[in-house]
Amino acid sequence: MRSTRRILCALVVFAAFVGSAFAQEIKLASVAPEASPWGRALNELAVDWREISNGRIRVRVYHNAIAGDETDILRKMRIGQLQAAVLTSSGMKQVVPEVFSVSVPFMIRSEQELDYVMDSITPDLEEEFRDNRLHVLAWSRAGWVHFFSKEPVTYPEDLKAQRLAADPSDQELQQAFRIMGYRPIPVPQQELLTSLNSGLVDAFYTSPLVAAGFQWFGLAPNMLELKVAPFLGAIVITDAAWRRLPAAMKDDLLAAAHDGSARIEDEVQALEAEALTTMRRYGLTVREVTPEIEAAWERDVDRYTDAMLDVFEPEMTARVRGLLEAFGRR
Repeated sequence: MRSTRRILCALVVFAAFVGSAFAQEIKLASVAPEASPWGRALNELAVDWREISNGRIRVRVYHNAIAGDETDILRKMRIGQLQAAVLTSSGMKQVVPEVFSVSVPFMIRSEQELDYVMDSITPDLEEEFRDNRLHVLAWSRAGWVHFFSKEPVTYPEDLKAQRLAADPSDQELQQAFRIMGYRPIPVPQQELLTSLNSGLVDAFYTSPLVAAGFQWFGLAPNMLELKVAPFLGAIVITDAAWRRLPAAMKDDLLAAAHDGSARIEDEVQALEAEALTTMRRYGLTVREVTPEIEAAWERDVDRYTDAMLDVFEPEMTARVRGLLEAFGRR
C-alpha cells in the first residue's frame, strides 16, 4: 500500500514537472501603467490565455515601461528576450512606417472616418507586420489626441504663437508641425512637467486620459476640443512565439485578444469622459469647436496637404486621403 502511494506521489510530481517544462511563457511588455485600462486588459488577457490553454500558455506582463520604451521593447523582441508587446503608433511605425499615415495631423477627423480607413488598410498593415516577423493579435483605440495649452487656443494662429512640446521619437510629427507653421520643441514625456513649469514649452498634444493621469493639465489648463489625430495601439507577438502556439487554440486565443481590445475601447470612452469632468473641476477649460472654428482649421490644414506626402509614408498617406475622399468628406 505504501509502495502504491509513493508511486502515485511520484507520478503527480512528475506530471507537474512535465506540465511546467512544456508550458510556453510569453513575456509581454507595455509602457502603460498597470492601473490603466490597457494594464487591466492585459492582466485579463493573461488569465484568459492560461484558461484557454489549460495552463500551457503563461503570459507574464511587464507594465509601467519596466522593459523600457517602445524602441527598447522592439529590440528585446528581436533578440528573444520578449515575445509580445503593446505598441502605440510611435512604436509600430518603427516596424511598419505605413501605420503612421493614420496619424497625420487633422487628416482623419471622426470615428466614422477612422472606421472606414482602418477597415480598408488593416489587412495590408498586418501583412507588412508578418513580413517583419510580427503578428498583430488585436488593434485598439485609445481616444483622440488634443491640444493642451497655457493660453487659450481657438484658431491656428493662437497655437502658432506658443511653443509646442513634441515627442522626440515622433520626427514626422515634428516636421509636419514645422511645415504648418508651429514651433515644436522636442521634450521627453518624463520632462514635460518641468518644461511647462520652466517656460521651455507652452503647449502639448496628447489624449485627455494621459493629460489627466500625469496631471499635465495643471500647468496647461486649456484644451481645444478639436481632434488632432486618433490614438492607436496594437498587441503584437513575435513570429517565433506565434508558431509555437498550439494551432488548435489560435482562434480562441485571438478571440480573447480581440475581446480584450474591445474592453479597452469601451472603458477608455467612459474613463475619458470621467477624466474631462474631473479636469474641468480642477480648472481645465475646454474650448468647444464651432463650425466656424472647424472651417478655419480646415482651411489652414488644407494648404499643407500635399507637403505631408514628403513627411509621412507617401503611398499609404495618399491612399488614406483617397479613402477619405471616397468616404464623402467633401
